[in-house]
This record gives sequence, structure tokens and C-alpha cells, in this order.
Amino acid sequence: MKKIGVVYNPFAGKNKANPEKKQAVLEKIIGNRGIVRATQSIEDICNVAREFQEEGVDILGISGGDGTNQCVLTTFSEIYGEENLPLVALLRGGTMNLREQSLKMKGSPEARLKRLIKVLEKGDCPTIKHTLLKVNDRYGCIFGNGTVTNIMEEYYHGGNPGFKKACVLFLKSLFSSITNQKFITKLFSPIEAQVKIGDETLPQQSFTALMAATTKECGLGFKPFYRAQEKAGYIHFLAIDLSPTEVMKNLHRIRAGKKIHSERVYDIVTKKVEIQTVKPYYYTIDGEMLNTSSNITLAAGPTVNLLAI
Repeated sequence: MKKIGVVYNPFAGKNKANPEKKQAVLEKIIGNRGIVRATQSIEDICNVAREFQEEGVDILGISGGDGTNQCVLTTFSEIYGEENLPLVALLRGGTMNLREQSLKMKGSPEARLKRLIKVLEKGDCPTIKHTLLKVNDRYGCIFGNGTVTNIMEEYYHGGNPGFKKACVLFLKSLFSSITNQKFITKLFSPIEAQVKIGDETLPQQSFTALMAATTKECGLGFKPFYRAQEKAGYIHFLAIDLSPTEVMKNLHRIRAGKKIHSERVYDIVTKKVEIQTVKPYYYTIDGEMLNTSSNITLAAGPTVNLLAI
């Protein structure tokens, strides 16, 4: 049977309650079929990647959230090389697990690991090919800045992030847009940027959000990236300059995975996008807030084989 190596993040949203106990359960489930390693830093992940490579691990299991997936896949791509990544099993364990939700992958880390072992024992390894989004030197699935990062800042500010808080923030934004409160104005503060798609530079230089993804959903069932899996090796890019009212009017279309009909939305499937902002802005990859940057390159990254469990 193929050898499994699990990277376990004890600080991930749903792992941090009794993390040592949960790690012990994963170790018991995996038995002599593989190894489980807890990581607390990028350095830890680098060391584990080298260990897995030396041990001949065939399947990389990741137990953590969206940020964990991003950090692990980025680090393993550096150690293994983009073309030599092992099969990947997303085991969940985070707060939102956007990628797993988009791919309809359900269950706790323990349940998913048990399911993986059963599938392997039957000799069947169904996979889903998934193109990663490369953001400068990182690999993920969803990129955003502008309104996207403004919303994420509110989401992570105070209290415990999770589905309930995301719903409360959505309702607060909806009410604020109707009553024209300062809160919604803050969320939709424009960013100034020059955007180059292939050889074409967009004439517009003010946007409320710049977004890209290789997965359709972005949380709460919304599917702005309805073309994300249209072409293998491509990304779906959106340059948006809509008012809060215009966004609210299009929510039903975004949730249904349909095109936003507006001349102020640039919607394209492409291989590469270069963004140069007037000043540094925060941006997010898979829900993880990253340091400010004024130069961002988006491109299709390696295609990984995700185990369909």
C-alpha cells in the first residue's frame, strides 16, 4: 500500500482544541501505513518535507485550514519541485476549509484519514486534477485584495472566526449597504493599480477589488470564480469596480456562479496577471492575510493530484 505522510497543524481552527489528543488519534489510525508530523512553523514544514522525501512518502495528507494548505503546498513545491509533488489528501481541520468545501470534501480529519486508508486498501486511488494559483512565490487557490482583504480584516478582528461570524459579517455588510453606513464605505475603499493581463494593460486604474482563483467557491456558497476550472493550467481573474449597491444587486448571480453583467467588471480566463499598485496593500491567499506588497504576479501554478475522498 502507498505510504502516507500527514502534516498536522495543531493551531488550525478545529485542531487547536486538544491538539495532542487529536494527533495521537491520527497516529493510531495511520499505524504502520505512514507517519504523522505536527508543525508549528515554516521551518518545521521544510524539515518534514525533506523527511517525507527521504522516506518515500507517496501521499501527502494535510490536516489544517486554508492557510495550512497554502503553506504546506508552497513549501513542498520548493523541496520536491513543482512537477514531483506526491498525491495530496486534504484532511481538513481548519475553520473554513474553502478548497475542501468547493470540492465537496466532507468529514473530520480522523474520518477522512480512515476513508483514505479504506480506499487505498481496495487498491483504488481516484484523483482530481487541480491547478494551483501562483501568487509571487506562494501557491494557493484564491487571491484577493481591496474589498476582499478589508472584509477579511473585519472577519479576523475580535472573536473567533468561523461560519457563524462570517454570516454575521455578511448580514452587517448587507444592512450597511442599504442604510449607506460608514462601515460599507470602509469595506469598499478603492485601490489604485496598474493591471497587465498578458500583453494588455487595462485602461482603468481604480478598483474596489482584484481577485483570482483556480477554484469556483470563495465561502458561504458564493461562486464568483465560475470559470475557474474552464481550462487546465489557467486562472480566472476579476478586476472589479462596483459600488456596494451594485454588488448587492448581483449577489444572486454570484451565488449561482453566473457572470456579473457590468462594464465595470473585467472578467477573463488567463495564464498570467501582473499588478502594480500605487502604494502597498495587504492581500490574501486562501483567507490568510499577507504583508503589503505593491508588485504582485498571478499565474497558473503546478497541477496537483488531489485524492477524491
